[in-house]
Amino acid sequence: MRNTRSGNLLRRRIRPRPALGLRMLPAALMLIGIAALGSPWEWRAFASPAPGAGILPAIPSGDHEAQKHETRKATGLITDVQAQQISVQSKDGDTLVLTTFEDYRDRVTVGSQVTAFYYPQDNGNPVLKSLDYPLEVLFAPVGTLASRIHRIVLLPNSQIPDADGLYDAVTEYLHTTLGWYVAPSYLATEVRKRAQQGSSMLGAMDPRTGNFDMTAYLKGSDSVIAKVASGTRSDAVLEMNVIQTEAEVNRMEASWDGVDEPVAGTAVRTLAKFSMFSHRGEVPAATVELRLWDARGNLLWRNRRGLALLEVMNGKGTRTEDRPLPVVLADTPRIQSWMEAAFKSIGPGAAPGAKP
Repeated sequence: MRNTRSGNLLRRRIRPRPALGLRMLPAALMLIGIAALGSPWEWRAFASPAPGAGILPAIPSGDHEAQKHETRKATGLITDVQAQQISVQSKDGDTLVLTTFEDYRDRVTVGSQVTAFYYPQDNGNPVLKSLDYPLEVLFAPVGTLASRIHRIVLLPNSQIPDADGLYDAVTEYLHTTLGWYVAPSYLATEVRKRAQQGSSMLGAMDPRTGNFDMTAYLKGSDSVIAKVASGTRSDAVLEMNVIQTEAEVNRMEASWDGVDEPVAGTAVRTLAKFSMFSHRGEVPAATVELRLWDARGNLLWRNRRGLALLEVMNGKGTRTEDRPLPVVLADTPRIQSWMEAAFKSIGPGAAPGAKP
């Protein structure tokens, strides 16, 4: 996964990559006389790709021509998005229609700035290989959500232990800052359980690939989202997923999902900046995926934002150490700043017509 930046716009490349974790500083750093750092860093290989990372749309095995063509790039605005097709308009006004093997309707909307990598075709529309798109997208007019929602229910899920403190903080923030009444967690849990028991997962299976589509399972008039909203008498449902991913590291600075955080202290980072080596790698990190749905199961807003590194170097040590999530959540000012940034586009201060 790679984040790219264009102005204030952050995008995520849908592309598989090996999940390698950086544990220790490369031995090359020793060559510049930093004896205080001790032994060189080690590299750790993870058994599976980072959870939550995007998957490259697979090209059918019979479509050999698409694989032979050289990949091309197009940057512009989304003018149309359908289940298996998107249209991108360039600055010159030319429109490129691309065939997709994934449904991007819950990721981009008309007006989204994107960069598409695609395979030209001798006949028919080009085939999309991967897409850089904003981490945050609004599917409703900016500045309208705070006033149209009065009661909300939170649907939390976490791959990382002990995330309850984050859910409690978000609940309080939504109530005090946005003025939303948040349904009690015990009620949300009970209603969600009943809704899931009464919803068939067969309708969310992709008949072409056989994969389970969580978005299709959650949304729609007969979805879990709609049933939870009805059962809790809520105007909206906030789906909140805490996932573990990998943060790219360059010179002791980690970057992922719209945030930057140092891996080591100031002294080590300063020495790394003057080294002839880049000290690249990856460390485990926590990211939060947010989806706001209306009571009928229509997506209103989506955001993905990095929360914290799960491994850091402490003091003058050479090895990274685990940093449990409760340690991060205990830093109240940090979590408050994170929530202000994450919910900025849907808060009462969001100006109508502004971009997220």
